[in-house]
Amino acid sequence: MYGIVFSKVDTVSRGVFELFSRDGNLRYRMSLGDYEIYDLKGNLAFYALNKDIVYLDDLEEVVSKMQERPKELIFVSRHEMRNPRPMFTSHVTGNWGAAELGGRPNTISLANPHTITVFYRELCRVRPDYGLESFECYVEATHHGPTIESIPVTFVEQGSSEREWVISRGWELLHYVVNEFLEGKLISNYEPAISIGDLHYLTMGNRLINGEADVGHAIPKYITPITREMIVKAVNMMTHRPVKAYVSWKAIDSETRKLVAEVLNELNVKVIKRT
Repeated sequence: MYGIVFSKVDTVSRGVFELFSRDGNLRYRMSLGDYEIYDLKGNLAFYALNKDIVYLDDLEEVVSKMQERPKELIFVSRHEMRNPRPMFTSHVTGNWGAAELGGRPNTISLANPHTITVFYRELCRVRPDYGLESFECYVEATHHGPTIESIPVTFVEQGSSEREWVISRGWELLHYVVNEFLEGKLISNYEPAISIGDLHYLTMGNRLINGEADVGHAIPKYITPITREMIVKAVNMMTHRPVKAYVSWKAIDSETRKLVAEVLNELNVKVIKRT
């Protein structure tokens, strides 16, 4: 059983929630705190009424009080960026340092690399079917809240400005891919991996599309310094232990390269140098 998470105060999230409501698949179950909880095709839907989706850290406690515990949480969200362009993204949440946008500082969520990457592939694949070829697709580096450590978290997003958030074809696309996921049609079992030193929007898209790996946590190059603790967290906070790490070798300094190689060797994770 999965948990699909929506927020009423998020334009994209609310739009996709309303599509699920319209097609008759949502059945109201109960209210807990600021959440309405629904049955969704044998799964659970959590509808936050008053909080933005990145600030739902209390959801972990809400779930812990339920008899039926989802094995994974999928958050449907808008995407924002400083220089906005049309985009779909997927990623896991967490903060490598300060908690500037929800979550807890120096804490990352549990990542399922297979889920993150299979959503990315499907978002890329179905864009033309919805006339959204102009939308780019990316896996993003680990960032923002909420921080949830006991259940794997995947954000699936549409952005990156108000102009894109209101495009209903995007809501329909997200509704479709979440449905596919719930019906067991989105499955991936490629080698689990992490990324270190890449851009915020990972540049290894072709590798992922071709099935070279399924990526979970990503420590981007703007995180400085990259520490031993961060690398260990990235490896350990995965549902499937990574067998390799894609390291953007020229993007990090020589001291960091030495540390990364040393820690990954200790953890028996193969280093794939990207130049």
